[in-house]
Amino acid sequence: MGFSAFVVDIDGVLLRGSEPVEGAPETVAELRRHGRVLFLTNNSTRSRAQHAEKLRTLGIEAREEEVLSSAYAAARYVAERHRRAYVIGERGLREELRRCGVGIGGRRCGAVVVGLDRRFTYGKLARALRHLLEGAELVATNRDRTLITEHGLIPGAGAVVAAVEVASGKRATVTGKPSEIMAKLVLERLGVEPSRVLLIGDKVETDIAMGRRLGMRTALVSEGARGQADHVLESITQVRSLL
Repeated sequence: MGFSAFVVDIDGVLLRGSEPVEGAPETVAELRRHGRVLFLTNNSTRSRAQHAEKLRTLGIEAREEEVLSSAYAAARYVAERHRRAYVIGERGLREELRRCGVGIGGRRCGAVVVGLDRRFTYGKLARALRHLLEGAELVATNRDRTLITEHGLIPGAGAVVAAVEVASGKRATVTGKPSEIMAKLVLERLGVEPSRVLLIGDKVETDIAMGRRLGMRTALVSEGARGQADHVLESITQVRSLL
């Protein structure tokens, strides 16, 4: 089909938790022979460097500059507007914010940034509310309801974001897929005509919606939801039939 670049989701497409999907390393290598590869993830628990390192340890070639994440998108967005942020999230989100020059914590935070936090507590919620009532902007990495692991689904960042929104009455600015914020970063990084790009993901509401927003061809890796994308595949390995 003449694709010159590929945008590939990580969790649920290449990985299931800490395990690689069968055939994923070989498929990514095949994609590289046909064009550029960009890894696009809403998982904010790891930094771009950590995502790339994780992929490499599982046999999938990846460099930090080839990864775009909701944590990085949030950090870029916040850095342009605020000097400090209160963070509900894990190491990857904090690392991306610091690398973009955003201070973490303190009394005067211009933003409350929320991602997946597997140690989320009532105390964190209360501190976030205090900053929001003082005028801080609410920023969310994503609204994903769930995150797939090797043991099945766990609650995603969207569940944590919902709690903060309910408590504060504020609506979060979302930076991950399928937001306009992330769309601009993808186009900036690819530098390729969108019609020549294939986006591969496992969620209609984020991955396929992102591809449609950008005018890309889309492939949904799923056993159901047929008709929601240009192509529906049972596994990432079936992408080879589209090349």
